[in-house]
Amino acid sequence: MNLLKKSLSVLAVAAMAVSLAGCGGSSSSSKSTESGEKIFRFGQSNPKVGLDMQTNTNSGASSVADNVLEGLYCWNDDNKEECVLAKDMPEVSDDGLTYTITLKKGVKFSDGSDLTTEDVKYTFERMFTPATGCTNTYMYNMITGAQDMLDGKATELSGFETVDDYTFKLHIDYKFAPFVANLGMDYASIYPSDACAAAGENWGKGTNLIGTGPYVIKENDEQTKVVMVPNKKYHGKKPNLDRLEIVYIDDYSTKMMEYEQGNIDMCDLDTSLLDQYKDSDLKDEITQVTPLGTYFLSIKDNDPVLSNKAVREAISLAINRKELCSTVLNGAAEPASSFLNPGVPGHDDKLKTYEHNVKKAKQVLADAGISNPTFTCKVRQKEEKIATALQAYLKEAGITMNVETIDAGIWSSARAAGELQATVLGWFPLYADADNQMYTYYYSENAVGKGVFYNNPEFDSLMKEARESNDSDKRVELYKKADYILSREDYGTIPLYYGKLQFVAKPYVKNAKLGNLIYHLYNIDIDLSKK
Repeated sequence: MNLLKKSLSVLAVAAMAVSLAGCGGSSSSSKSTESGEKIFRFGQSNPKVGLDMQTNTNSGASSVADNVLEGLYCWNDDNKEECVLAKDMPEVSDDGLTYTITLKKGVKFSDGSDLTTEDVKYTFERMFTPATGCTNTYMYNMITGAQDMLDGKATELSGFETVDDYTFKLHIDYKFAPFVANLGMDYASIYPSDACAAAGENWGKGTNLIGTGPYVIKENDEQTKVVMVPNKKYHGKKPNLDRLEIVYIDDYSTKMMEYEQGNIDMCDLDTSLLDQYKDSDLKDEITQVTPLGTYFLSIKDNDPVLSNKAVREAISLAINRKELCSTVLNGAAEPASSFLNPGVPGHDDKLKTYEHNVKKAKQVLADAGISNPTFTCKVRQKEEKIATALQAYLKEAGITMNVETIDAGIWSSARAAGELQATVLGWFPLYADADNQMYTYYYSENAVGKGVFYNNPEFDSLMKEARESNDSDKRVELYKKADYILSREDYGTIPLYYGKLQFVAKPYVKNAKLGNLIYHLYNIDIDLSKK
């Protein structure tokens, strides 16, 4: 089986030039109004990774592919999971190891082929075929036989049991409460077995992406824009738009210029430009949302300097999170009170923002017999401003944090190799579940790969118990306790703030929302009377 490999290197300058010259402008808007056609143009950066959602984790690619592809389940704009291709939520066996799922009947892919159990089986087996290069197998490798396929010991997934054309069972190796949540991610979008196999390594390139979703790709030059039209075979409600265009514009300022000139109808507004627009004529067109992530100072817990809990506690006490949010971040953030985001079950609403007390920070260090602890925080350019602000806060408490800005690629490899004493980043769960936010980063086995080396057996025990329990209330309490140990007893991480995101949309755009980092454009409608 020849499967898609990551490719495509695109010149951003060329993308911007073409978008400025040829994305339609006001004439397209006028034409659509006169003809009664609903044409919507969304501006976003070029993901440059193709549209095969098994081989990338790019939210920009998701915003494109989600209009074409569907999974068994999905997470909606309100972070609630709902059925899509599956008739109901799975029937789970008493031991929690078998999930029985029934597909909706009569669903067709846009090429006219029927959706059956065979397509689901093909999709998961493709995921675990080494040649695919799937980037998200960790979310599904608890399915029995998955690891054997990944290791090249098998070519079929033993944990997939076909009952009939519309019913199948997934057997997993251990109890895992978030399993159904993982099935709602677009990484588990269902592919048509024949069409996908025929496309081979071209799957996800150009117009080679076929799904059961509301739109089909009509044009895709992979550099300037993707054009979609309604899927005439769609099993759901008829799509609202006659034409959906996703216009690639990488530069933040250029994107907003295109929006102001009416060449696009909606786009994200970067925080760096918020001051420029929040009091402008466009202020009523700005929508601000708080996604599920947390920004934090990630520290190497076994580092000679940072392994001392007193140093970590002093660092936390020295940071004025409220001031950081209101000044450096232009109000586009909320000061953190726990590692878990407020939108994630397990966040403790009773906790206040982490204490800011420089005098106490100095005393903590003095009591531990520590003078002027010094370490280096290496960050990517986009986090440099935050790191510089933290540097100033820590200096007041007698802590020296050197800041070094490095290339994003070097940063990624250095973090994975455990070479960073500290860094600043945001960690976003893919859906509202603490396992996806906290287990993936701080469970001891995972913490090694993230370069933080946090290791607390009690924390690990709580995380393990929570992911095996199907009692949602119990899981919440376990996560609250685990978060408290991580960030308020061990200071194994230094949460900073919950960032906000903004987008702008013209007054005639209906249903404009941002889910958890992903724009679900298939819900968009146009009020032609307001154009």
